[in-house]
Amino acid sequence: MAQIDKYGIRDLKKDFGTEKNCLDFIFDTLHSRKCSCGGDYSLLKDRRQFQCSKCRFQIAPTAGTIFHKSATPLNLWFYTILLFSNAKSGISAKEVERQLGVTYKTAWRMLHFIRKSLVQDKRFLEGDVEMDETWYGGRKRGGVQNLNRSQAMQNKSVIIGAVERGGEMRAEVSPNDRAKTIGSFLDRNVNPVLNKRLLTDESNRYDKVAIGYHRHTVQHNLKEFVKGDIHTNTLESFWSHVKRSTKGTHKVISKKYLQTYLDGFVFHYNNRHNDRERFLRLVDVLLPSSKVQQSLFSSSLF
Repeated sequence: MAQIDKYGIRDLKKDFGTEKNCLDFIFDTLHSRKCSCGGDYSLLKDRRQFQCSKCRFQIAPTAGTIFHKSATPLNLWFYTILLFSNAKSGISAKEVERQLGVTYKTAWRMLHFIRKSLVQDKRFLEGDVEMDETWYGGRKRGGVQNLNRSQAMQNKSVIIGAVERGGEMRAEVSPNDRAKTIGSFLDRNVNPVLNKRLLTDESNRYDKVAIGYHRHTVQHNLKEFVKGDIHTNTLESFWSHVKRSTKGTHKVISKKYLQTYLDGFVFHYNNRHNDRERFLRLVDVLLPSSKVQQSLFSSSLF
């Protein structure tokens, strides 16, 4: 990765090193410095508000954002956003707590708000698309000769995913792995007209729901994992990354929040090539505005 594509702590300190830097950036991203009365907005001393020089109207730039009513300094918020952006294997609330010197509750809340904002794109996947399911989590083991296998599987969560070769990923927690559920996920994420090939394993669940798709399979039950360029290894590698990262970083994730953590891993995969663009994309998501892209890429900050 070229140096220009990287974005680290030194860049962050230059761009968002103070509370004022952060407030100016948020305000300029979401609002105009010119008031409709003809006055100019300027920051009030010791407050997170801007006031018009003529009509005295005030705007709180953090209102409606994840920073709203947060006593945590904004420069620490942006530092947490950078940590999250660069942590492709995830970052725990305990780590943020140690680095920021805040309470665990504060650190968890900050990361939760970031993950909650990462809604996956609804654009259809095109070209060659790999699709697969995996079982995640669960504390109960199958036991000797898998006597407790059915109970162990009930404690697990089903995740269905699809990835466009050389493109983006889609993944979601599913109530089950039945053919109807898989078909619903397939129809919402892969367009049969734009799809060149649908690459799956030999599961018979696809036999009815993949009608109209150019399906190609590998026989995992026969230890066949690659047949020419037909495989699901890209998706299998993603599952492995999620599970190993979870075990090493988060230790355990409840079913209630599993989708938000999964959205975080999907976001990192879909923005994997450039650290700077990934950070900008994350800020873009957290500050939704029609002006945000222009502000981010034309601002003198970057």
